[in-house]
Amino acid sequence: MSKEDYRDKIEEHRQSFEEEQKEQEALSRVSRMKKNGNDNKKPKKTKRKPPLMTILFVIFILIPLSILVYFLNFYEPGTTMEDAEKKSSEQMVEIDKSGNKDKVPVSVDKKKEDDKADKTKEKSKKDAEKLAAEQKASEEAKKAEAAKKAEEAKKAEEARKAEEAKKAEQARIAQAEANKKAQEARNAEQARKAEEARKAEQARKAEEARKAEEAKQAAKASSHTVKANENLYRIALNHYGDGSEATLAKIRAANGMSSNTVQVGQVIKLP
Repeated sequence: MSKEDYRDKIEEHRQSFEEEQKEQEALSRVSRMKKNGNDNKKPKKTKRKPPLMTILFVIFILIPLSILVYFLNFYEPGTTMEDAEKKSSEQMVEIDKSGNKDKVPVSVDKKKEDDKADKTKEKSKKDAEKLAAEQKASEEAKKAEAAKKAEEAKKAEEARKAEEAKKAEQARIAQAEANKKAQEARNAEQARKAEEARKAEQARKAEEARKAEEAKQAAKASSHTVKANENLYRIALNHYGDGSEATLAKIRAANGMSSNTVQVGQVIKLP
């Protein structure tokens, strides 16, 4: 309970005490008048204190004194507001309106008061133990949560590193495969070029051999003696590889022949 709240409670109690004192004073005044036989006489007017003095008295004396009494006698760490109000109502100090500052304690049962104090202390102790247990459980939960998050972060980091290593391995394999394919392509290109060069060389040699053979045959075939079962067509085919009419006409022209007929033993020029 704050000082302002306790001050409001003291002010409420003070006002109720003032009302009770007014009623008691009126009753006592009437009883004195009846005892003295002055029922028909009006009571003498008493001089009332100005309100300012009452206000100053409440502000500078009653309120600080009440707060001091509360902290000395009633305040206990861990005591709830309801317990403090209940205890303070049992031990409230009454102040006489006439200005008498003598404290008149309200009679209370000492044993009951001690029991309540013990219960309050026991409750405060249990509340403190409960609060400590809750704080300990909260700290342990926070530690467990922090450990869990750290473990999750560690696993995530390991998974990230494993994924990076996997990607690096895949990239290395892909690069090796690409290098292998490039090397195979280069080898295939070299083999193709070598094959083409070999074929070109073979073609060149074949062409050279053919030309040499033709030259040789041409040198040998400058003249031919007709053999049995030969005719002009077969002779042209054997020597020129061509038995066309143009080839036959060329042979006829070189030998002055008018037809393709030849005789065995006849010598024919082969241009």
